[in-house]
Amino acid sequence: MTKGDQTPTSTTESWIEVIIKDTSTLVSIETWRDGTKEKEKTVEENLEEINVFFKGKADAHNKKYPNAQMMPFEWKGKYKDDEGNEKEAWVFGFRAGALEVPKGTKKPRKVSLICHLDTVPPGNLDWHPFDAREETRVYNGVSTPFLIGRGAIDDKGPAVVAFEAFTRALKQVDVDEEGASNKLKDKLILEVLFDTSEETDMSTPHYLDANSDEEPDLGIVFDAYWSVRAEKGIERPIFTISNDVTSAPPENTWHIADLKSSVGSANMIPVTAEAIITKKRLNEGELDKFVANIYDWYRACPFDDVDYHPADIHVTKEKGSRVLITAKVAGAQHGSAPQQNRANGANPIVSLTNFLAFLVDRDILANNHFGEMCKFIRWAFGTWPFGENHPELLYRFDPVYDEGNGTTYGLTQLFSEINPISNKDGINLGIDVRYAIGHHGHGWDGREGKIKGKSIFKKVFKELTSRYKTEAGGATVTVETKNVFGPDIRSPRDAHLFLINNAYRSIMGENCPMRATGGATDAHGRLNLVTAGALLSENFGPPVNYHGIDEGAPLPDLENSGKILLYILRQELGISDKHESHPKNVYHGCCI
Repeated sequence: MTKGDQTPTSTTESWIEVIIKDTSTLVSIETWRDGTKEKEKTVEENLEEINVFFKGKADAHNKKYPNAQMMPFEWKGKYKDDEGNEKEAWVFGFRAGALEVPKGTKKPRKVSLICHLDTVPPGNLDWHPFDAREETRVYNGVSTPFLIGRGAIDDKGPAVVAFEAFTRALKQVDVDEEGASNKLKDKLILEVLFDTSEETDMSTPHYLDANSDEEPDLGIVFDAYWSVRAEKGIERPIFTISNDVTSAPPENTWHIADLKSSVGSANMIPVTAEAIITKKRLNEGELDKFVANIYDWYRACPFDDVDYHPADIHVTKEKGSRVLITAKVAGAQHGSAPQQNRANGANPIVSLTNFLAFLVDRDILANNHFGEMCKFIRWAFGTWPFGENHPELLYRFDPVYDEGNGTTYGLTQLFSEINPISNKDGINLGIDVRYAIGHHGHGWDGREGKIKGKSIFKKVFKELTSRYKTEAGGATVTVETKNVFGPDIRSPRDAHLFLINNAYRSIMGENCPMRATGGATDAHGRLNLVTAGALLSENFGPPVNYHGIDEGAPLPDLENSGKILLYILRQELGISDKHESHPKNVYHGCCI
């Protein structure tokens, strides 16, 4: 084998073999949170198990390659969230290179591959989310091998790929490929860093805030697709309708007794939405007739678009003359891409509440605070993801986040509890808003990075709820909203993106797309960090199902992404790319 060649031999596992084996191991270790202390303890234990797993791989590497050692590192730090609760940020990973530079000498260049090991909740267990399996799926029109499991693409599969690229680069250093060992020893630090809470509070920003000297000169956040030049701002409002806005419905009328979505994070379209319908005084056979009629009414429901395909529903009789209507999710479940969910699936909150509002209008259901919430959702958003019902308030796009990719409204949470922000008792609607420049308090001045200031949504939502009461004759809707951060915009000619494009083109044979996304990553607001990979397509819907049921990673995307990362590390080490030319028989169907 030629020195530096990456062609597998009998003693070298292929990219795909490593990806399947190691990702399957990580998928089996559950790392999703539900906000409880009990679950948090389990997640921390499981993350430590993954830490030990990677340390074992590092130890095996170090024994075999003494001239290119990888050293573990770890950081934990306390911080307070917006509610004043004390939390702990935690990152760990592995480094190699100029780790002990004498004082007075030039600080070595640091290149970091940044991934995360936590996931969103599984949704349900019907799809066996923690038992990884291989499947063939049609991906961009091509039959493609996939690895299925929670975290396969977000972000455990990419974490395995990043560690493997890091390892393969160090193997070439060990044999002193073109003097790379001297450069690594004296002038360069390579590292792979694992965030443990990216899906909730993001540990990496806290780590870099507390350790400014650790910020890399180039950090590749390997958690999305190739590649991101702009991230939208994030707003998290909660709309509340108090349970005393209407008088109690008469006992002899059907009415909504409860309305909720399945438990999940704010950035995940829920698996189900449920409504309990009840009536105290029933005539014989009335319950069965009502259940049968629901399906007919659902088919007759005049949703706001003839092309809208509503979620599937299931109707069952419960104890105590209660009827349970369950709407089920279909398609993409990432809260940042409700337009993809609507195009190829259905949001159960949207379908169910629009339908229930229709039943209230027809006097099939007596109105109450649950009914008012359904009517408000239909009036404010309908089934649309971009705020089309009230464009003067909600609809925004611009040259960076263009039409069809502007401000989005992902309805992700329904809960009948005390609003944690306003402390009001009633029905609450949580929305994941990913917003364009026009919904920020300041315009973009052309400078790279996060736009300063806050969003204008407090004013926007106050006007929206006021109009619902005065113009639509609706109930009082209160709203509390949190601006997480503003848009982050980079130039397509950014030096880091130029470097990434060069590597992408060398492996894939074409320029890397530069995309504006609604997703938020650890790169947000940090100019030395850029988001790139691992998907070669920006489709979060089927068959990838980002954040969704049957989440899958296209194996060719992971393999090609690993080769791109390795190319970047080789360039940093000064190793020529003569053995990393454009590969044969590489799947290209996903490049757009």
